[in-house]
Formats: sequence, C-alpha cells, structure tokens
Amino acid sequence: MPKILMENPIYRKNFNFRQFVTYLLGVVILLSLVIFLGRNRTVLLLLKNISIGPILLIVLFDFAIFVITGFMDRSMISRFDPRVSFWDCYMLGYANNFLNKILPTIGGGAAFRAVYLKKKYGLSYSQFVSTIAGLYVISFLPHSLVGMICLLVIFFSQKMFSWLIFLAFMGIFLFCLVTIMFSPKITDGKNSILRFLGSIFEGWQILKGDKKLIATYAFFSMMLLVFAAAQAYLSYDALGVQTNMISMVFLATLGIILAFLNFTPDGIGVKEGVYAFSSDLVQIPNEVLVLGSLLLRGISICTTFVIGGICYLYLSRRLNQLEDQAGK
Repeated sequence: MPKILMENPIYRKNFNFRQFVTYLLGVVILLSLVIFLGRNRTVLLLLKNISIGPILLIVLFDFAIFVITGFMDRSMISRFDPRVSFWDCYMLGYANNFLNKILPTIGGGAAFRAVYLKKKYGLSYSQFVSTIAGLYVISFLPHSLVGMICLLVIFFSQKMFSWLIFLAFMGIFLFCLVTIMFSPKITDGKNSILRFLGSIFEGWQILKGDKKLIATYAFFSMMLLVFAAAQAYLSYDALGVQTNMISMVFLATLGIILAFLNFTPDGIGVKEGVYAFSSDLVQIPNEVLVLGSLLLRGISICTTFVIGGICYLYLSRRLNQLEDQAGK
C-alpha cells in the first residue's frame, strides 16, 4: 500500500471484520473464476478469431471514456474550487483505475484521488465523496431505467426474464428518484451506511439547482453507457460471436449493480459471475460471456498500466513536491 494512501479514511490500518469478510469473499470469487475457466478450457480457442481492428476500436472507446469522465469530474469539483484543471481530473481518473487494478485493497484508487485533491486544492474528503455521489445519482437513474427497458425488450422478443435483476434495477431507480424529488438530509454521521447515504444526498443538493448542468451530466452519462455497450459488442465480435446491441446495452447497464458488489480489486470475478448469470437473457453461453468480459479486462489492463502508471508516477511526484513546499 503506497504511504500516501495511509492518510485517507478509506484505508484502515486496524483489523476490520467486515473488511476481512470482503477480502474472503474476493478470494472465493477469484478461485471460482479460475476453476470455471479450468473446466471450460476449450472456449479459449475462440481467442484465435481475434483481429486487430476491434481491439483498436475498444482502445479508442477507452480513451474517449476517460476524456468524458475527466470533463465530468472537473465540472463537478470546480464547484468547490474553480482552479481545478481538466488534466488533473483526467490523470486522476487513469491513476485511480491503475491503483484499483494493482492494490489488494478495495478503494485504493479513490483514496489516492482524495488525498491529491486535498493536498493540491484543499478539497476535503467529504466534499470529494459528495462529488462522486452527486454524479452517481445522475448516472444511475437513467442507467437503471435503460436496464429495465432492455429487460422488457428481451422478454417480449425472447420470452426470457430475470425478476432478480429487474428488482435490483427498480430499487436503484426508485432510490435515485426519491433522492431527486425529496432531497433528504442525514445529519447522523456515526453509522457508515448513513454516512454513505448522506454523501449521496449532499452530492445531489450541490447539483440540483443547476438544471443545465444536470442535463449535461445525464447526456454524457448516457454517452458513456453507449460506449461501454459498443466495447462489449466489439469484444464478442472479435471472438466471432454474433450478438445484438440490445443485449450489449443490457450488459453495460449491469455496471450499476456491480458497483454495489465490488468485493475484489477492479471487480474481477464479480463482473464475470454476473455476466454468466445473465447468459440466458443475452443468449450467449456463459463461458463465452466470461471470456468476452476477460478480453475487455485484458485490453483495459494493458492501456491502464501504460497510461495509468505514467499518470500515477507523475501525480505522486507532484504530491511530493506539494508536501515539500508545505514543509518549508
């Protein structure tokens, strides 16, 4: 664990039972993924179908996603401090992603981002959480609605349905809708769940007065969903698997459910498990679904390790300079 992350409340040095259980679940999930692949080794033969064209397009979409999220983060954080730069937000996005992929702890990337913003711009941890939470409300509402619509389209066209996933989408949609309509406030900060809910409500409070900004965020959020669906489509197309965009958009919307089931670094194994659970809905064999997800993950790891690693080293050096200046 990098020393700088020790300053952030995301990381806890003392033993935490819930954290221990989370790590244990993560190990079980990873082992299950390894066993699953071992029992379906023949599916790896599909990797011979891969050509360079779809891979390059996936990489380009990946770049575009980081550019959009960088602009969204900058726009939100600048409400606290207008000095924040787009390049800081862009590089922090890559550094965050890089750390999430290499650290054994969950949330290490967010911890680094919070520390950097605090050191350079004086943004408090609570303000940082609020910026993320405010964007969650705007993105989760349309994403969950699109997910439910996709499930209904799949049902009417294929007579397949999942009440579990539909209810999960419905729960997220209603929560976001209540947040937007009533803007509740939570002042009790003793309970971790209440603190998390309070940060979401606070983030929405910051945004709700600017309808133009909300519309802009919602538009870019939907654009990110389209890009994620396009990446999924290209991934399975590269493996020689024919599919359709409704199924790929549905898989992309599952990302909001995965945000609450992130028991492993970068959600490895969890995402693949949820995908396999949805194989009947998208009419793709579960082992192929898992392979396509791992292909996307492999491409993301390559780009993130190169660009994200460079961004992390640069920002870490900048942090050291800021600390040296503060110590003088």
